[in-house]
Amino acid sequence: MAKLSEYSAKRRFEATPEPPPVAVEGGSGPLLFVVQQHLARALHYDFRLQCDGVLKSWAVPKGPSLDPAEKRLAVFVEDHPYDYASFEGVIPPGQYGSGEVIVWDCGVYSPDEGGTAFHDRAEAERRVREGIDAGKLSIQLRGEKLKGSFALVRTKDPKTWLLIKHKDRFVTTADVTAQDRSVLSGFTVRDLKVAPVHRMPATRLAPHGELTVMPEKLQPMLAEIGDAPLQSPDWLWEPKLDGYRALAFVDSNGVRIRSRRGLELAATFPRLAAELREQAHSGLILDGELVAFDGNGKPSFNALQNRFQLKGEREIAAADRASPTLFYAFDLLHFEGIDLRRTPYRDRRRYLAQCLLPSPLIHLVHAADDGAALQDAALASGFEGVVGKHKDSVYEAGRRSPSWLKIKPTHSAEFVIGGYTRGKGGRGKLGALLVGYWDKGKLRHASHVGSGFDERALKQVLARLEPLHVDVCPFAETPVVNGPVTWVKPELVAEINYQQWTEDGSLRAPTFVRLRDDIEARTVKRVDPLAVAQSAKRRSNVEARRPASGADDILAALDNPKNAFDLAVGDQRIRLTHLDRVYWPAVEALQQPALSKRDLLRYLTHVAPLMLPHLADRPLTMIRMPDGIGGQRFFQKHWKQERPDFVETVNVYSAHKDEDHEYLLCNNLPTLLWLAQSGTLEFHVWHSRARPGPDAISTSTDYDSSLEAMEASVLNYPDYVVFDIDPYIYSGKEAKGAEPELNTVAFEKGKQVAFWLRELLLGMSLQPIVKTSGKTGLHVFVPIRRTLDFDAARHVSELVSRHLMRQHPKDITMDWSVPKRTGKIFMDHNMNVRGKTLNVAYSPRGEPGAPVSMPLTWDELADAHPLDFRIPDVVKRLSRTGDRWSDALERKQDLASALAGGPA
Repeated sequence: MAKLSEYSAKRRFEATPEPPPVAVEGGSGPLLFVVQQHLARALHYDFRLQCDGVLKSWAVPKGPSLDPAEKRLAVFVEDHPYDYASFEGVIPPGQYGSGEVIVWDCGVYSPDEGGTAFHDRAEAERRVREGIDAGKLSIQLRGEKLKGSFALVRTKDPKTWLLIKHKDRFVTTADVTAQDRSVLSGFTVRDLKVAPVHRMPATRLAPHGELTVMPEKLQPMLAEIGDAPLQSPDWLWEPKLDGYRALAFVDSNGVRIRSRRGLELAATFPRLAAELREQAHSGLILDGELVAFDGNGKPSFNALQNRFQLKGEREIAAADRASPTLFYAFDLLHFEGIDLRRTPYRDRRRYLAQCLLPSPLIHLVHAADDGAALQDAALASGFEGVVGKHKDSVYEAGRRSPSWLKIKPTHSAEFVIGGYTRGKGGRGKLGALLVGYWDKGKLRHASHVGSGFDERALKQVLARLEPLHVDVCPFAETPVVNGPVTWVKPELVAEINYQQWTEDGSLRAPTFVRLRDDIEARTVKRVDPLAVAQSAKRRSNVEARRPASGADDILAALDNPKNAFDLAVGDQRIRLTHLDRVYWPAVEALQQPALSKRDLLRYLTHVAPLMLPHLADRPLTMIRMPDGIGGQRFFQKHWKQERPDFVETVNVYSAHKDEDHEYLLCNNLPTLLWLAQSGTLEFHVWHSRARPGPDAISTSTDYDSSLEAMEASVLNYPDYVVFDIDPYIYSGKEAKGAEPELNTVAFEKGKQVAFWLRELLLGMSLQPIVKTSGKTGLHVFVPIRRTLDFDAARHVSELVSRHLMRQHPKDITMDWSVPKRTGKIFMDHNMNVRGKTLNVAYSPRGEPGAPVSMPLTWDELADAHPLDFRIPDVVKRLSRTGDRWSDALERKQDLASALAGGPA
């Protein structure tokens, strides 16, 4: 197209991973800016502004400056495609601009002369066009490194411009280019010589989407109590601030600061409200914490409570000057018309860092990957602990979610006060609080709390309790008390520290911390920190479904010499029969003895922790050989016989027969072993899962009502693009018309093609993984987020395969005629069709020698042969190497943008 003709003319897209010349028309929401650091012949920076579907671009040799005295040369260059904004990678030698590129900074921008227009794209683009035509463009940048107002000014030479920082609170003489890492990958340009790059779509760089009306009210998402910071790359950690939770709403009507209970606080903090007003024009919602500090500069909840007692304007103004209250922002829920609540936290956090304009009273909360180290630092600085957030979590307004965890050195929770006892001596009026929690509409007693009070706290609590006196005990069961008790309406909430819950449901060593006016009493429920921590650890295992405990017991039971018995698998029982039936005869050349059904059950018990995650939630097709590989074998999709209760199923619509069919799901160890008992030797699965998740564009689980429903469901979105490498190089011993037998020449040629394919995919910034088929071929997968349907995945596989075939026409074919495949490697892109299956990782094959479909690293593939991986050897091998392949499979990429640099 004309806008990108100069860009296109300079590049050969079959040789460079840069995206092709495609303009993006339409769209709404704020405009994107990006600065890419480019190590070509010399290090320089490319400054790009989205406008009219492309990126207007300037080369800035020295990079941007935040010092108005530094007028940086900016050379106007050709427009770049919008998808170029997220390009990180290596432009190969011999190509235009060869060298390494990172995204040094990115965010949103708007013309700002006469006011910003982040919310009005059409108006913003009109002003950008006029500014470029006039040779003077003033813009506000909201990035992680570049913030505030800048000017682009053209000199007498039409290609020569100057990039100049305007004077505002973001001015500094410090060299901003000393921050030399990518805001996306964290790499420097020099790291890219060896580091793998994972591309994301340009649309994820900054807030984007359809414009929506900003909600007037919103309840904050809440964290559950955790036991300790999880050591997982899927979590990000923040210091837990000792303050009041608040949501800040900013729009054309003004500023609202709402407490967790919905109380309006803006009038109490006028300076803060004034600074929040500068954050946005037509809409912004920040989630954060109001924090006050004591005389030693440490967070003080008491200081904050004192501030809430002030009512007069003169008192409030004096407090604003003497001890201002700060707002620490930790989430961005809405920005200039874009609702971000369904956006994963990892992206919301990046958008917050971009869009927030820090000021004296408004700050961005620090975040780190190492929760344990941050917890140590937080406690040393006077904070309460840390809060962990799962990077894929959406914002669950009003819900206490296990996707967020709060960790303190001692457990802490909120409890409802239902009464108090009399004390002795100076504590005559209040001895201990009787506290509890709501459970199914009833107030359950949790503990007496008598410690933690100083004189001031005693007076405060008594003053709040006296108006709440009632004659009737509010607890479902009257607590045992040692003296007179005063019952109160269960309306007041106290925060209590404690060591743990006892077996009888009481708190051990409870201590009063403070009253919590920001929490509704009716929302208080019991939280068990240990149970929450265990649940979070299970989730952090990358959705893997681990088998039931007791594998050692199962293996010991299989040593029973009886040919039939009942096997206990956790709480389930499976009737085993014909355990000594030979499934794989001995192979003398391999020095391998015969393997029986008992050996298959042992093998599956060993590999279940690795195999089940690849089976879970995928419609299963079984290849059954009840009499072993020498007997009858049949292909079974649907199980019509009686089955145990522990076997899960899913109904799937069949367009071929215009009816729905029931598929088995192998979601647990009992099912896996029951299938083996039933003669299933091979386990073949769909490439998609009947389970929504944060990586899936669809949340529909209607798989069987109609073809349209099926196509809209999550089952129509695969987890990976498949490349099936199938050698048609014959050993010469095959019967007439038979498929090629396994032979070394064929497998070596298949490996060569797999390495060619890997090189091509790496050049597209994709990270492929590989496994043997267990027979003659190889399966190469590119993990993706579930945003492409099967038709798109098939199209991708076809494009890439055809490009590779054009590079190696003597070695690769995609011809459907079997005779024309002979002597070549057949690449079957049609495996990327809904309902097509491949044998799952670690599945045995019904072939001599009991080979296994074995996941490999690429280094391992170089010296591999399929018969290296047989049932007797795999368990020994895994005990040495672990399961690196499964980890790689879960590191998903967003393929749609990454493929933009691939073959067309």
